[in-house]
Amino acid sequence: MAVDRSQDLPAVGEPTPVGFSIAGGSVLVVGAALLAAAAFTPAELPGRVLVIAAAVGAYAAVAADLRAVAAVSALAAATFVGFLAHRFGELTAPGHAWSYAALIGIAAVLGVGCRYLRSVLDHDEPTSPLRTRSR
Repeated sequence: MAVDRSQDLPAVGEPTPVGFSIAGGSVLVVGAALLAAAAFTPAELPGRVLVIAAAVGAYAAVAADLRAVAAVSALAAATFVGFLAHRFGELTAPGHAWSYAALIGIAAVLGVGCRYLRSVLDHDEPTSPLRTRSR
């Protein structure tokens, strides 16, 4: 990545660097994990995973980089399994926590799909076949 030192102000419209997107998503995942731990008991895994999945799905709907979405989704699944389903960050403990973690991946895919549909509809708005044109 080259740095252009001749610019006085940052360029407007430049994409957010992947590292910043991952860092923001990581903060979101940690906040969602704290909220899930405070709102649900350790036996209520469905409620805990829904909080994490909602946060990841919302993040995927606004994040522009798929690499950041994949990294944040993997972090969210590991955080759920290691700290919300099991104790002390144990990812290989017996149980069915990884089957719940699949919901986090599904939420990420749905969020990316929503973002894609929004971008398609934004680009097709002026030439939409449903819009009538007057000549």
